[in-house]
Amino acid sequence: MSKAAEVLHTKRYPFTMITTSKGKGSSSVSIKVRFILDDTLGGDIEITVCAAEKNERVKKLLTTLSDHFRQLGSSQLFSEKYHINTSSIILIMRDGRYVTAKTVGGDYTIKDTLTRVEESLDPAWFVRISQSEIINLKYLKNWDFVGGGIIQVKMEHGIVSYTSRRYAKQIREIFLKRRAKQ
Repeated sequence: MSKAAEVLHTKRYPFTMITTSKGKGSSSVSIKVRFILDDTLGGDIEITVCAAEKNERVKKLLTTLSDHFRQLGSSQLFSEKYHINTSSIILIMRDGRYVTAKTVGGDYTIKDTLTRVEESLDPAWFVRISQSEIINLKYLKNWDFVGGGIIQVKMEHGIVSYTSRRYAKQIREIFLKRRAKQ
């Protein structure tokens, strides 16, 4: 047995069992989670998914894990660069020569262009609604058409914004997809 294999063999921890029910009258689904200490990985984390077959449930799990770590990576880069936690950002707007991030904890000034800020955000959650504003879909309360191709966007914490006609069609599709998932 190789040294790495010995480390894996001797430092295994018991399974953590997660059981979820599919619904009334359905069988439950069990997922076993196991932590294995492996010094050969250094600072990295390796996730292996084992299943009898690559079915829809496995594909969904892989997609969820991939999306989560992509978001975590972009969130960490943003936090390191601008010292703002992306999970607390409600709205980012151009404010003269600077960019202002409206967060749960207050407003922050970012000395960069809106385009550069947008590049470091997770596109799954952050959507540009006009040339001067980007919203975080996590804080979206509701939206309404107000006429002329403009959509009124109501965010949590009492923030109201409006889309430009240029972005309205794209944003409407995103909002409808989001509504369909809920």
